[in-house]
Amino acid sequence: MTRAQHVSETLRRVPRSRARLGIAIAALATGAAAVATVVAPTIGGFGGPLFGLTAGKPGELWVADSSVGIIPIRRGEKGTPIALPGATDVSVADPQTLWALSGAIGGPPVGTQNDTGQGLHIIHRGEVTKVANLFQFEAAFNPHTAAPPNAPDSNPYDVQALSRDAALVVDAGGNDLLRIDRKGNIRVLAVFPDELVPTANIKSLAGCPSPAPFCALPDAIPAQPVPTSIAIDKQGYIYVGELKGFPAPSGESNIWRISPRANGARCGTSPDCVKVFDGGFTSIIDLAFGPDGLLYVTELDEGSWAALEIFGTPAGGTINACNVRRGVCREVAGDLPEPTAIALAGLACAGLGAARRAACPR
Repeated sequence: MTRAQHVSETLRRVPRSRARLGIAIAALATGAAAVATVVAPTIGGFGGPLFGLTAGKPGELWVADSSVGIIPIRRGEKGTPIALPGATDVSVADPQTLWALSGAIGGPPVGTQNDTGQGLHIIHRGEVTKVANLFQFEAAFNPHTAAPPNAPDSNPYDVQALSRDAALVVDAGGNDLLRIDRKGNIRVLAVFPDELVPTANIKSLAGCPSPAPFCALPDAIPAQPVPTSIAIDKQGYIYVGELKGFPAPSGESNIWRISPRANGARCGTSPDCVKVFDGGFTSIIDLAFGPDGLLYVTELDEGSWAALEIFGTPAGGTINACNVRRGVCREVAGDLPEPTAIALAGLACAGLGAARRAACPR
């Protein structure tokens, strides 16, 4: 299995039996900003896997359930789903308009390296219209340069509405950030690079030295970035978090800041796409800015996605609150079982996946 296949498999394999939505509200004290977590009831009965979450009007959440589509939750009660098989994320543009993604359907390489429905959709008053076929775009342009054979690989994973006329998308398979308008015009804002990363984490997880195949890996190998998350600050700058592909290193996931004026920026060499955090995170799965101006970073698992998906020995996910100007973070929640998304709106926060709790500002 190639590095890209490992990564794509990770993004698809949240167990169905754990497809539940946990909602928590936390109090954020002044001064020291201590966080106290309050656990709220879990909302169950999703087909899952669940990948995306966004807040709408007060008391309203929207969930991307890959088995059925986009599901509204209003004051704790699930509403009628909007059909969109393979849904990976949703974002509110206005009270009547949503942007939604459908990712690759089926395991790699069949799912991600073929047209299995990868696309951006606009949902207006419950009616779904496909705006862009993202596999076709990837097959035609393949902006990310990887080691040969570098086959087209598309698994769009996160969407953020700019307005009802345009949205931002990160493609975890294509390793790029796209701006797409409602007419289907696609512009590459940024392309994320492969990086040389240590193999120590996966060797440790495998119990090396042992006969396990991972033990024969060199000390470091290139890893694909696998962007999974987007957040936008008040000045319009775009932040993108990485999962980081095989060999699933610990402490190597970056957060990039992209200028809203970026156009085809090659991250790491262009001034329009720079690291705001050079590593320091493990398997980032979502980002969100809070009303306090801090960036809340959700890590799928402290042991990396491989601990969860390959070895079945998860350490638990975390949420960190980060001051992007000062470059400092503090952990506000830990030991979260498989958190896959976070949403903040005014006074409330939600964590989703198997997570039964999350900590966010109030």
